[in-house]
Amino acid sequence: MDYYFIKLKVRSKATAEDLIGYFFGKAGTEPEFDFIVVPARYANAINIPLDLEYKDFMERFKKTKNKVLNEVPEAVELTDDFLNSVRIYIRRKGKEVFSTELATAVEHGEGDILHMTMEELMKNWSNRIEMTISFKPMSMEELSMENFLSQMEDVSEENLLEVLTRPDVKDIPEIFPIIDPIYGKSITEFDIGDTIFFVVLNPGSEQYKKKLETAFPSNYRGGETLQPFIGTLISKELIVGRRGGRYFLIKVDMGKGIIGKGIVSKSLKIMGDISRYSEKYGASSSDEELFEKVGEAVKEVLKKTPPVNSAKTVKKKVSSSTVYSKNTSVDFFIAFLATLLVIGLILIVSYYFF
Repeated sequence: MDYYFIKLKVRSKATAEDLIGYFFGKAGTEPEFDFIVVPARYANAINIPLDLEYKDFMERFKKTKNKVLNEVPEAVELTDDFLNSVRIYIRRKGKEVFSTELATAVEHGEGDILHMTMEELMKNWSNRIEMTISFKPMSMEELSMENFLSQMEDVSEENLLEVLTRPDVKDIPEIFPIIDPIYGKSITEFDIGDTIFFVVLNPGSEQYKKKLETAFPSNYRGGETLQPFIGTLISKELIVGRRGGRYFLIKVDMGKGIIGKGIVSKSLKIMGDISRYSEKYGASSSDEELFEKVGEAVKEVLKKTPPVNSAKTVKKKVSSSTVYSKNTSVDFFIAFLATLLVIGLILIVSYYFF
């Protein structure tokens, strides 16, 4: 497990208020969190299903919060007060301690422990509550797949795919950067000359396929990316889609006279810090040693079947000792196994960078 994702809905019987929100993070690091609080009569306005996957839930939550804060005057103060109480609680308990407690409970499927932690956090808000919690351990594969597939759907709807067939980029390799959801940064924060880590999705022409295999035999072979590339950003061009989406067509110098292209959404968080290597493999690791380790890991993962996502939902009332739980399984890969084998390498590679 790389990350935990916790979603919860809570109703205060004492104050007649409802809230919905989430915690996202990894053990030992400060968690990301956000909530919406409304008077109970507006409960339908924040009725977001807790069984939504990470990206869908986050998009729905952000849209809902913007709408609610604009249309429900009381929600602004109620939400701010609750968020302040959460910050105070986490600061008193310790950011790393709190996050590790959440991560441990999620990783081991301890719904009761997680529920007790949330009850303790809610005490300053209300001492009489009904709470529903959905929690899920997440890997880099899942996060990257969700982000990539979501972007591809958006790009298709924005009618941007023809950009990749422009004469200046038509035949060169198509690349996709490594995603870093916590420490990464938007492509808008990258300057020309910055380092980018990526994999090759499509070698382009047959000529480039041969050049890649000859120039980078340890990175690319048999039409597949085996190990991540380290390149230099040489251009980025803002492209506005048909529906107003903002993307960047980037060109990356892969080295040895080869240039790669890619379309990247400004909302994606991309890995771009060389120090992230040393965090995982030690400051003395050379590129060759790193690639060797990643290559071995990739080979091991490729022997396994694609992972199946599982979500656990715990529903409980404070006044009751009964815990209701259900397991649901969602396989992101069923519809994409045949066509996204190469893309899957992005997920595998990115996993071993964190």
